[in-house]
Amino acid sequence: MIDTIRNYLSDHEEEMLALLEELVLTNSHTPNKAGTDAVASIITKAAESAGFTVRREARNEVGDNIIIETAARKNGGRGVLLCGHMDTVFPPEMGFNTFIRKDNVLYGPGVADMKSGLVAGLYALKALAAADMLKDIPVALICNSDEETGSTHSSELIMQEAQKSDVALVMEGAGDNGDLIIGRKGRIAFELLVKGKAAHAGSAGPDKASAILELARQIQQLEALNDPQTGISLNVGRIEGGVGANTVAEHASAVIEFRYKDEDSRTRMWDAIQKLAAAPQTPGTECSLTIKTMRPSMPTNDAILELYNVVEAIGKELAIPVASMYRGGGSDANFIAQTGIPVLDGLGPIGGKLHTTDEYLLADTIVPRTLLAAVAIRKAFETYCK
Repeated sequence: MIDTIRNYLSDHEEEMLALLEELVLTNSHTPNKAGTDAVASIITKAAESAGFTVRREARNEVGDNIIIETAARKNGGRGVLLCGHMDTVFPPEMGFNTFIRKDNVLYGPGVADMKSGLVAGLYALKALAAADMLKDIPVALICNSDEETGSTHSSELIMQEAQKSDVALVMEGAGDNGDLIIGRKGRIAFELLVKGKAAHAGSAGPDKASAILELARQIQQLEALNDPQTGISLNVGRIEGGVGANTVAEHASAVIEFRYKDEDSRTRMWDAIQKLAAAPQTPGTECSLTIKTMRPSMPTNDAILELYNVVEAIGKELAIPVASMYRGGGSDANFIAQTGIPVLDGLGPIGGKLHTTDEYLLADTIVPRTLLAAVAIRKAFETYCK
């Protein structure tokens, strides 16, 4: 089986690269619905030509989501869930719209995060089919359209598909050493709004109800909540307020996020933030909080570690580097983890400098990581689904 899969992938490497190039050159910035829908159509065509069924879930605000299914999954079987996202962080007007290969390095928007993971997921299924090892495996590959903004319009779908599965593999890129991700922080992004009282700056006096002054005080207290030892991080990412130097600001706001390792930390942190907002220090001002996006944590547990051990053993057998790591950033694995099934992240190829115009992918990791994913799908099915 392994030799057949390896040979299939080696023979189709240029085809995989051509699909990756087509995906990378199709802008799929999350708000760009037309572009993300185009990516969904490209993947749908490639999947259907290989004999897989594709369901398309329409979305109005963002791109459509697609679910690629094997015959056994379409017939209602529980099995393996694969997951990856089609959207990127790069707007069309940014001008980052090239696919460049320099020796072993590929450059382009989303080449590592995570269009190569989508290619790897699809070709892992195609390679298993070529080895006649997919007929009995119910597999669904979700390709969603808004992961970069918190999966607000796709998390429910992801969790529904996870509840119909016994085990999940997420195709985000691996770490530098072939690291698989066994845990991720949760995240809440929120807006702090401060309302004060407008006045002429020349006659306002020292007791002015300045929204900007209160925002500054809130920010100092919020930043003090950072606690690296317990895995809590908070960042004030953007501030706005006021109309001019000669006017006491009536309104001010900040966009803030915090990350945490477990739900107890989340509750404790959010309670602390709410208490600060409820007790402004500047007389005449008031504060309010609005949650924009939230992603639960993916705590490392025994089930995840057992699944990691399964894939680590495959890596040793195939001579493909595999290690484990915990990441502060979140992914759709966080949502899958809430359903209680074992989930492992980072099955995709290796790259780096994500979310920058220097984003890259190591070309020689595409075939090995796809081979690892293919064998992991089969082994996960045999371990968890029978």
